[in-house]
Amino acid sequence: MPRQDATNSPGSASAQDTTVQVTVRSSDLGADQYVRGEVYFTYFEQSRLEHLRRLGIVPTFPAPPDAPNYFAILETTARYRESALFGDVLTVVTTTQEVRNRSFTLAFQILRSETGVLLTEGRSVQVWLDADRRPAAIPEAWRSRLEASISG
Repeated sequence: MPRQDATNSPGSASAQDTTVQVTVRSSDLGADQYVRGEVYFTYFEQSRLEHLRRLGIVPTFPAPPDAPNYFAILETTARYRESALFGDVLTVVTTTQEVRNRSFTLAFQILRSETGVLLTEGRSVQVWLDADRRPAAIPEAWRSRLEASISG
């Protein structure tokens, strides 16, 4: 498992953002010795979950009995700028970009920690689900946490 240290320190991102450090493993590489494209989505996932955990939206496990219904990923995208290599320490920054009635959007940036060079950027759209796993309004308590985390 790559190293994962989460912070929300203002040094590399705003106080509303979540920053996770990930070290590239050999199993993340393709035959060309660069990080495979799909692996960046796992880096997004690590940071997304830490961001939502920090906001109190994704609880630690086991989930408490009063835990909310959760969300599903509706869409996720990535734009690759530069390759990551074995041993690189990457900084993954997650930002709440938009909160709507039933969905919210998170934005990601993956930077090479040593140089600050942007390697990949992306976003994901999550839709809130009711107990029957159908789209539903985001509960006010969680909506307010998401809205408070929007960088502005």
